[in-house]
Amino acid sequence: MTLPYRLVQRMNPQDPEGPRKWYATPKSASPQSEKDMVKDATEFTTLSAAEFRAALEHLAMYVPRMLRSGHTVKVPGLGTFRITFKSQGADTVDMFNPQEMIYDLRIVFIPDADFRERVLLNFELEDGGVRENGIDYASREAYKKAKEAAEPGA
Repeated sequence: MTLPYRLVQRMNPQDPEGPRKWYATPKSASPQSEKDMVKDATEFTTLSAAEFRAALEHLAMYVPRMLRSGHTVKVPGLGTFRITFKSQGADTVDMFNPQEMIYDLRIVFIPDADFRERVLLNFELEDGGVRENGIDYASREAYKKAKEAAEPGA
């Protein structure tokens, strides 16, 4: 399988005043429906679709509950979820107010090495087009043709 990418023109974050450059971004397809995902995931197993769906629902309830109680959650074969945040400093222990000084709470997911390898092994990229001024072109070639056709005297 290949992952399509799209070229998008934007400012260089390292040089905001410099010329805009073209950057590749993943061209993500819409997510599978729950029904299709369950069907695909259970296709060559003895697990029923209802059992798989129930397991996913339980996992979706379990992970937030554990994270909110301060646990790191390792999902075997996938990776680890944890909470992280930033904090302002206080001059003394008594001056620290968590409601005012802790901010930017985030959920972080770190994939297991085997999971990462299964996703990225023999990874191939595919030209997924160009986006310019809100217009999507199917490929770089289509973009070039449209630009040539738009040039005066072409």
